[in-house]
Amino acid sequence: MKQDTREVISEVIRHVISCPIPIRWRSNQMMPGGGERKSYSRGSGGYDVMARVEYEPGDDPRDIDWLATAQTGGQTILTTQYMEPRDLKVYVLADVNPTMDFGTYRVTKRVLAAELTGSVIKSAGKTQDKVGFIAYSEHSVLNVLRPTNAQRAMFPTIASLIEADGARQGEGSGLTKALQSLPRQRALVFILSDFLNLTEDEKTALKRAALIHDVVCVVIQDRRERELPAGFGLYTLQDLRTGQRRSIWLSKKNRAEFAENFQRHQTALLAALKAAHCESAVFSTEEGDAALAKMMLLFGGHRR
Repeated sequence: MKQDTREVISEVIRHVISCPIPIRWRSNQMMPGGGERKSYSRGSGGYDVMARVEYEPGDDPRDIDWLATAQTGGQTILTTQYMEPRDLKVYVLADVNPTMDFGTYRVTKRVLAAELTGSVIKSAGKTQDKVGFIAYSEHSVLNVLRPTNAQRAMFPTIASLIEADGARQGEGSGLTKALQSLPRQRALVFILSDFLNLTEDEKTALKRAALIHDVVCVVIQDRRERELPAGFGLYTLQDLRTGQRRSIWLSKKNRAEFAENFQRHQTALLAALKAAHCESAVFSTEEGDAALAKMMLLFGGHRR
């Protein structure tokens, strides 16, 4: 590993924060042992039966126990609730496409993703939960690290994110392939990406993943993606995916149109993530420590 890479990793780790992540489907009362929890699952593979209860409107029809229902003479529809395994798995899926190497304030989007990934890992360690990691490019899954405890996961995960080569390769969607690599058992999944080119197939893949997992999409952006700089004159934009350049004249009108276009993109993106039943939060490279404070709020606030 190069010395400058080690320095970047050390700086990233210096910026991580930690806060126990309250999960709405773990037990309401945190046990002294940290990772101790009880929760219900729609799946049955490898889980112990917790109870059979009467079906209520809004329950998942897949949970109906037709044998137990038949034993009531069909008078009562019963569903099965399962006890999930005591250990919760947390996964981080990190986008390493070339667009993530863009950054005009403080750090690049990739480095911010590394800081937030480190915060996920350290926070998962507060409850003794294991963390897995998947780095993906536009078309491929690049690195997969199996779930392990937070202390062991921190350095290799951040190194994997920083060093991953996101050059275009292969066919299909790297995000879709990463989602398909997740386990069948329910997990807490953080996806860190700029989501600049989310396709319809990827929206469908997100929706399928959210049927099983608790998915949080962390949208990472840079100020220059939202607004043009002040002043007048020619300003050159470059598509980091294709290398194509385009120059525009800086003016009040062009700045307003640029900002409106981005706002439309972001509004549509957040609506698409919501429609896929994924939670979302937006972070920007210039926020610095403020981004980490927002991450703590993400952990400790609306996830209860």
